[in-house]
Amino acid sequence: MIPNHGAALAVAAPRRYLSTENNSTAGDVEAMLKSANMKGVVEAHGLQALQGGLTPEQEQTLYEEGVIRPASTGNRAIDDMTEIATGLKVVGSGEGHKFPLPELPLPWHMQMKNRYHPVLMQISRLLMREGKLSKAQSHLARVLTILRTSPPPILSPKYPLLPGAPPSQHLPLNPIVYLTLAIDSVAPLMRIRHLRGLAGGGAALEMPMPLEVRQRRRIAFLWILEAVNKKPSMGSGRNQFAHRLASEIIAVVEGRSGVWEKRQQVHKIATAARANLSNKRKAKSKKNA
Repeated sequence: MIPNHGAALAVAAPRRYLSTENNSTAGDVEAMLKSANMKGVVEAHGLQALQGGLTPEQEQTLYEEGVIRPASTGNRAIDDMTEIATGLKVVGSGEGHKFPLPELPLPWHMQMKNRYHPVLMQISRLLMREGKLSKAQSHLARVLTILRTSPPPILSPKYPLLPGAPPSQHLPLNPIVYLTLAIDSVAPLMRIRHLRGLAGGGAALEMPMPLEVRQRRRIAFLWILEAVNKKPSMGSGRNQFAHRLASEIIAVVEGRSGVWEKRQQVHKIATAARANLSNKRKAKSKKNA
């Protein structure tokens, strides 16, 4: 016979507390529970499924964190909103964004002032006149377009490029590498510093000084600009400067530019002035004595 207070109570209650009616005994109830599972018992009693129970995930969270999280609905957005509404999740923790939040501190290439390529940023500032950076960037963009659409350069064995440079057929495919390779290949490794009065008799002492990468590129590009300014005008309009600069860069890669001679002259003077490094120390020691 069916207990009046439900199958759940019948399952949870001890045997001595089972109440029976209509001459039903506890042995009959126990035999019925053994022959059917919980679902069958509930359906047999005409009761609906139990509501409000904890899922295994909720039980595990309760054991580990001491809180009961809302049951998952299968929709991540709804679950996040439910956790925020119940105070179990803090808004702005990074989850729920369309794109992941960046890690702090930001790397240099993700900052607003340094979002461009370092070589292009330095060259555009060397091209800038009267504070018009956008105009310099437009000129540089046209130069890169001309380099990309130009035929592959014919390299000169007399003036080789940097060791490990890609073949000439690959240079127009990447105009930034094209421009950087031309500048770095013609850039001097050192500069000559003139120290007055250290050579004796009021003469200046020539002292070779090493250069950093940015310093080398700055000197090389200023040499290229000096050669561009001496070129005759090519066409008319706003593209003539870009055409002159692009043609000079191609001439540098092909070994036809006079910038190579300036580089050789600086290296020749620096090689001859190597002995002045020891003379500088002697002159300083005499001056201090």
